[in-house]
Amino acid sequence: MLRSSSSSRAIEELLVKSSPSKSLSRRPAQIDHNLPTYNPLSHAAKRERSRLRFAENAVHVIPIVLVFCAIVLWLFSNHGRK
Repeated sequence: MLRSSSSSRAIEELLVKSSPSKSLSRRPAQIDHNLPTYNPLSHAAKRERSRLRFAENAVHVIPIVLVFCAIVLWLFSNHGRK
């Protein structure tokens, strides 16, 4: 069985791309001071906390909705009427 030379080239390219570059490993880690930081007192953080709190409380509404749907279905179903 003959192997295609393109498959071996593809594997070599994959290995070269996945291995860390020597030039990157020699540079020290640089910190970008222009990135935004998380401030727990910011307006966005307060909105996020509020949204999460609402989502946690909304889970408790699901059983009520299910019971309501069951009652509505039971009331509007045919109870053996001919």
